[in-house]
Amino acid sequence: MSILCLALDLYRPAAAQIPGVAEESAGQIGGVPVSVWTYPSDGLKVKGLLFLPCAKDKLPLILFNHDGVSGISVEHMRASVRLAQAGYAVFTPSYRGEDGSEGDIEVAAGEVRDVLNVLPLLAQVPGVDGRKVAMVGVSHGALISVLAAARQSEVDAVVTADGVMDIYAWWRHLQQNGISGRDELTRRIYGDGPEDKPLAFSTRHALAQIPNLKAPVLILQGGRDDIVPAQQAITFKAKLDRARHPAKLKIYPRCRHGFLVYTPHLKNGAAPAERIETEKAWQDLLGFLEKHLKS
Repeated sequence: MSILCLALDLYRPAAAQIPGVAEESAGQIGGVPVSVWTYPSDGLKVKGLLFLPCAKDKLPLILFNHDGVSGISVEHMRASVRLAQAGYAVFTPSYRGEDGSEGDIEVAAGEVRDVLNVLPLLAQVPGVDGRKVAMVGVSHGALISVLAAARQSEVDAVVTADGVMDIYAWWRHLQQNGISGRDELTRRIYGDGPEDKPLAFSTRHALAQIPNLKAPVLILQGGRDDIVPAQQAITFKAKLDRARHPAKLKIYPRCRHGFLVYTPHLKNGAAPAERIETEKAWQDLLGFLEKHLKS
């Protein structure tokens, strides 16, 4: 660690300085200091990773919400580092029920509150500019990002990648293609569908939250995504346009589900064209964040 980093570390908060937060250093990844947080959310102790580069000034904050329900993957950690290396403080929450966090997995329900509850805590970190905040999410994390931003008017930018925005159309897609989950989690959350559990669907329907969004939106979508079809992104953009909400849609024809995070690290199975498009998506993402968080 450089002398500058050591000096700046003197100003990073110890656990006792932010009520309820325990922080443990996890060393560095790619030259970026990483710490493990345990913080309070709805009476639970929830975990997350803070990637905080050494910098002279406070850094804009990105909440980088991961895909799936299995915790923070190695690939998501690497993507978090790339965002941090671009000049951002990055917090990646594990959500309740994951990575040792208390509580049960709820799928874009309590997880949204886990994201929102950490914001005022992160704003107390001396190296973080809590007035410049972006929500960035992949798949499950994309839906979490939209729902969270709809409840937090001070978010400056939202980025979704391969996210379910029309949950009713997504459910029909699963049914029609015979890929609807019969696992315990899916049954617990969604039951037999919208008629069986209407509240489970209405509270996770991102399109209904468009009137509550304030921040500009960038939609990234893999054209070969067979889990969340590209029509989800197209519908989201059309609804945003109808509401005259600032939004951009970028579809990468050769990319599959989760490409933004996983394609750069696939040793086999990712064609050169998919890798090129994924890198283009990263440049689109970084350009969008630069415009809305650093301008």
